[in-house]
Amino acid sequence: MRRPGWPTLDHVWAALPVVIPVVVSLATRMVAIDLAYHVRAGEQVLRGTIPRADSWTFTVAGTPWLDQQWGAQALLASAHRVGGFATIALLRAGLIGLTFALVYLACRAKGADPRTSSLLSLGGFVVCLQTLAMRPQLFAVPLFAASLWILAGRHERPARLWALPVLAIVWANVHGSFVFAPLLVGLALFEDVIGRDPRRTRLALIAGLTAIATLVNPFGVGVWVYVKDLSTNSVIRDTITEWSPMSVSTFSGIAFFVTAAVIAGWLARTSRPIPWGTLLWLGTFFALALPARRGVIWWALVAPVAVAGLMHAAEDHVPVREDRAPSGSRALNIGVLAALLGLVLVMLPWWRPHAEGSLLAEAPVGLARTTAALPAGSRVVVPQPWGSWFAFASPDTPVFVDPRIELYPADVWNDYLTVRSAGAGWREILDRYGVEGVVADRRTWGPLIAELRDDPAWQLAYEDREGMVFVRVHITPFTTT
Repeated sequence: MRRPGWPTLDHVWAALPVVIPVVVSLATRMVAIDLAYHVRAGEQVLRGTIPRADSWTFTVAGTPWLDQQWGAQALLASAHRVGGFATIALLRAGLIGLTFALVYLACRAKGADPRTSSLLSLGGFVVCLQTLAMRPQLFAVPLFAASLWILAGRHERPARLWALPVLAIVWANVHGSFVFAPLLVGLALFEDVIGRDPRRTRLALIAGLTAIATLVNPFGVGVWVYVKDLSTNSVIRDTITEWSPMSVSTFSGIAFFVTAAVIAGWLARTSRPIPWGTLLWLGTFFALALPARRGVIWWALVAPVAVAGLMHAAEDHVPVREDRAPSGSRALNIGVLAALLGLVLVMLPWWRPHAEGSLLAEAPVGLARTTAALPAGSRVVVPQPWGSWFAFASPDTPVFVDPRIELYPADVWNDYLTVRSAGAGWREILDRYGVEGVVADRRTWGPLIAELRDDPAWQLAYEDREGMVFVRVHITPFTTT
């Protein structure tokens, strides 16, 4: 039988879970909240020093900072040096595209056909779409997907398993989700143990090496303590939305519960026995997503691969005809692939205006430029979500709090909340800390804005559609004559 010419319809299906996520990511703005300050930290790393203590705030200056994400920061800073935030936007698209290419390959390794693998991968992308922000976690996501792919094909390509400890080393230096590296191998080992696979001894060795590999980092076992402290920090859980329990109030939450319900319904209706190992994979990552919304991303990567394996097993008894999968029109396939490539090229950030900050959300350029003009060392209160951008764009003005919530004790956090809401004693708090500037968000800081407007000790230095900057009347650059 004559083999179809390249490209076939299968190649088109394989391209879709790569190109569509890339295009969507290029079409959406990045969020500066968990990005900009990592670029600043990465610059310090590139200069040869990993941050070990806070030097960006006036409330917890000198507090030890275990900067576990230093590797990702170095990569972000390197990309920024090359072409600013436009290059980082392209890097983001590349990481997302790589992730779902690996999910597709993992589905194929589980035995699913190209079309099914493509649709399952795209479904996973939709479920976790809101969690794919450009931050250190995004470097961990393809490492997670690569581990899934290697483990999915471990019986056909066992030599690839030795890459898992190497991936774990990289993972432990870019993001706290490295704890999943040994967990993934452990789940696969459980499958092989209950299946009495004779190769389970080698996988057990690799599981141990993967766990040990996570200790290859500048902080050793301290990174495990860091993850434990972060995941049990009550201030983080009460303050950061993505650390709150899964809810149907968000698109990701709805998608999570819908996909879980669909999978559960399908499992309940099938007459074929469901492998215990597969149930453990699904149950583990369903349970991990429930207490924290950010966990939906891992569910969205695991569920397609698990379902791919189940679908392949259910179809094992169906006779396969060699002519079941048509190659399609070669000219049409070429046209579709060319159109997809053209769409990617059109969406590249360099073809669009990208003045500083325009590729970012939560990056108030004008407000930060104003505080940067204050005398060096001036203490400034800024909204916590904007603290990342101010750390990057106004580095000589220490702030009250920023996105590194784990650094702040409860009393500092309570003082910040009091000031933000213009609560009782807000003036005394600003005086006690020696605050010389306040950046107020128009959306949520209305009561404080009203108070500062009427307070003769403060003057309005700058305002735009995002917010206002108030400074003490004695600050020289803004003193009226």
